[in-house]
Amino acid sequence: MKHRRFFLTPASFRGAEVTFPAPQAHQLLRVLRLRPGDHVTALDGSGREYEVEITELRPEVAHGRIVAERHGGGEPRARLFLYQALLKGDAFESVLRRCTELGVSCFVPVLCDRSVAVAPSQLRLDRWREIVREAAEQSLRSCLPAVSEPLPFADACRLAEGVRLLLWEGAGGRGVREALAATLAAHERPVSLFVGPEGGLAPNELSAARSAGLELVSLGPRILRAENAGTAAVTLILHEIGELS
Repeated sequence: MKHRRFFLTPASFRGAEVTFPAPQAHQLLRVLRLRPGDHVTALDGSGREYEVEITELRPEVAHGRIVAERHGGGEPRARLFLYQALLKGDAFESVLRRCTELGVSCFVPVLCDRSVAVAPSQLRLDRWREIVREAAEQSLRSCLPAVSEPLPFADACRLAEGVRLLLWEGAGGRGVREALAATLAAHERPVSLFVGPEGGLAPNELSAARSAGLELVSLGPRILRAENAGTAAVTLILHEIGELS
């Protein structure tokens, strides 16, 4: 039987004792209507899962004890970093939700010259992290994807690691699949995927990407909306490394 899953901070785990803070305690008591003796799954975000028996339940805090521990599943073999340009409205949140479910390990919001959206406030960043947490719990992830502080495009290009791909409509016939075929055949290397904003990338940003060694790739002859391009490319990458077979 599958238990409800909750990502908690490492500080919530002390030996065999687990503390659920107010938001999770409220959900346990008022939403799920659980009682002492019921079991849930707690995750520390590092890949370990703990079956926890609830021992005390109040709206402001809940406590439990670990009755079983195991290595979690739901994580791709290769880490996937999505460098997504900021998008307007709810589009960025949609990318976070869908790509968390697919298996992205880390999201880096990128500030581009032609981005319509402005740099997020701390309140907005906190909301994004909550969206990722909820999507990770729902999709049976065992590691909690990170949402980093925003970076300017050129800085992000320099810091990216592993196989570094930039989606660009002018990349010609070189596709994501071709770029991955030889590179990932022998090594489970990280993949860093860059996706531009609604207005496209500026010439100086393309120059910065080339200078940093990013490989420019295409998704084919059709132009996808910015919020759909990243999801399509993430799906293709995970399929190519055998995660969606």
